[in-house]
Amino acid sequence: MGFIQMRLVMNDNKFNVFNTPIWGFILSDQKYQAKDYIDKLLDIETTEKSVRKSNFGGYQTRDNLCEEPIFRELCNSINFLGTNIVKEFNGAPVSVKEMWGNINYKYCSNGAHTHGLVLSGVFYLQIPKQCGNLVFCNPAVRSDGHLIRHSNYSVEPQELACIIFPSWLEHYVEPNLSDDKRISLSFNIGY
Repeated sequence: MGFIQMRLVMNDNKFNVFNTPIWGFILSDQKYQAKDYIDKLLDIETTEKSVRKSNFGGYQTRDNLCEEPIFRELCNSINFLGTNIVKEFNGAPVSVKEMWGNINYKYCSNGAHTHGLVLSGVFYLQIPKQCGNLVFCNPAVRSDGHLIRHSNYSVEPQELACIIFPSWLEHYVEPNLSDDKRISLSFNIGY
């Protein structure tokens, strides 16, 4: 009986099979409109009651801002990005179906949650230092507490950044530790 000779090459034998894509873009073409978007959200805040979903404190608008003319150009940019993303997966063209504003004051945050439709995302308008990262939760829930596990993935927000991710990916927003408001637009993309 002979022994099988093995050459141990760890990296050649490891495959990360359940990768989750997250896309990030800087929408520099929205630089001048961003101030108008902020003004619109602050105006809505004075006239409409906050929606309560994942937010702990802070203010959240209704989710049909994509129907407002002021956001039409931004939605067109997001539609372009979303359609190109789903092409990679043989998907048909998509568009923004829901969009809402978020204003997080000091110590306000958003708890862990998921969205519906195909893709979701956030566009950052006003981002003071230490205003709380966007944190994506490891989707391998069965790995909780296990030695072989990837930790959650944290994204530090940046003005004019647009982060897009699969809608099923659980995420949360850390508390805003700044004295200034963190202001963003969130959206859902679908057919």
